Amino acid sequence: MAVGAALLAMRPVEPFERLADLALAPARLLSPLGEPSLWRDQGRAPQEAGGLAGVLESERELSGQLELSILRSAEPRLVPWPIRGVVPIPGEVDVSKSMDRDRISLRVSDPGPIERGQAVVAGDVFVGTVEKIPEREPYRDRPGLFERALRRIGLSSPPVPPPKDLVIVRLITDPSARVGARIVADQEGRECRMVVGGLERLEDRVWLAVHNPESQATRAGRVIVHEPTAVVESVDSVASGFYLGDLRRMTVEATERAPRRRVMGVDPLLDFEAGLNQVLVLTTRGRGPATVQPRRSDIVGVLDATGWYGVDMTSLGDLCPWRSTGRLGVGRNVGVRAGAAVVDGVRLVGRVSRSDQIGATVALLDDPGFRVTALAQPVDDPEATPLVLGTLESAGRDAAGRVSLRWRPASGSRHGEWLEQHAPGTGVVQVRLWTGSGMRRVPRGLLLGSALIEAPDGPGGERLMHLEGAGDPGASLLVRTGSARLARPAASDATPTGEEAR
Repeated sequence: MAVGAALLAMRPVEPFERLADLALAPARLLSPLGEPSLWRDQGRAPQEAGGLAGVLESERELSGQLELSILRSAEPRLVPWPIRGVVPIPGEVDVSKSMDRDRISLRVSDPGPIERGQAVVAGDVFVGTVEKIPEREPYRDRPGLFERALRRIGLSSPPVPPPKDLVIVRLITDPSARVGARIVADQEGRECRMVVGGLERLEDRVWLAVHNPESQATRAGRVIVHEPTAVVESVDSVASGFYLGDLRRMTVEATERAPRRRVMGVDPLLDFEAGLNQVLVLTTRGRGPATVQPRRSDIVGVLDATGWYGVDMTSLGDLCPWRSTGRLGVGRNVGVRAGAAVVDGVRLVGRVSRSDQIGATVALLDDPGFRVTALAQPVDDPEATPLVLGTLESAGRDAAGRVSLRWRPASGSRHGEWLEQHAPGTGVVQVRLWTGSGMRRVPRGLLLGSALIEAPDGPGGERLMHLEGAGDPGASLLVRTGSARLARPAASDATPTGEEAR
């Protein structure tokens, strides 16, 4: 029996889970009667985190500053900006929907002006083009008689409608993607036009593929999108001048399957696999300012949006001894769904792994295998552009009782440059780790804790980061009952004219 229960705890089986929910429902309804405060405190407002005066307010301010830095990072700095007649639509990368590696989904603040084929950029870098716009069909909820009865007595709630603001973007890494490009100037001052799109895969790196270069003699230079407006009115002309990367050449030695060859490619300035976080969709149909200038006062606080419900853990522990989970006394009856964040102040404690009508199971941050997308920001520079780490995986707790998170950088990660910028010569930075973009029902900007971060040893390596100041599952908690927030900062009303726009 114990072995069977442990195996089921490792890999839940849906039919068994439903039967177990029904069998245990009476016990779960009666268990809180022994602790009346569990009923009295349900749905309360956020409490102070960490038990120290001012901690919650300080961490909320840091979370807001992080959001401001992220929004500013999407604004071009080196490319001539703004562009005459172009309105940028901010978009947050969403990883909750299963996509192939050459496509991303975006949650946008205003999907109305967006059309297929429009350019998408992240800062000064061209990312790709819009492939699919949001489906605007009405959502239909058709509950049966039994479901309607459960809703009437408060044991069930309507399902969360599917998002209407998701935009699908085809990245420049897709095999069929092509964009006109040129080198600004090579080592001898010459320009070279070419076509860029798809990937040139090498052993320890990934480059963007180069097609039909004007000159094979060109060896190095910064590659930008180039398609004059006078030639063709297209996405290329709108995004003309945005960066793709640096032209590289190298010799690939012969193998059993392929001969020795010379390779030309573009070393991208972005980590397309894990480094995308906030982008801009460039549209010529929108009405509004031609630039986004977020201010701290415009940022919606991570706990200020609606959709948080006050709870306590009714129990901690799991049938499987190496798992780390907890149980909430509320579930779908108040809108708690699988994936929802559970927080202590602004610190992430865990995520709901399974929710039934009257309760929910929470996988805690130290649960081995727990996965979360994360950002790193220097402790001594809260206004710095954060490093997108991608997905971190929990390795449990170390000998000192700290939560350990495993980090494996993607092949195109730019973490080396970021670490060198913030810790010249040492490559070790004290950072705060925050939740990143895209996890449905987990807002961006929840604090994981602080840790030391350094580059892994060699391509494909990994590092363990040991958290200090992680959330306390025994504290007064909040659970997310809505979807992740989408920041909608107010933009400047100034529209560029004359020499201000290109």
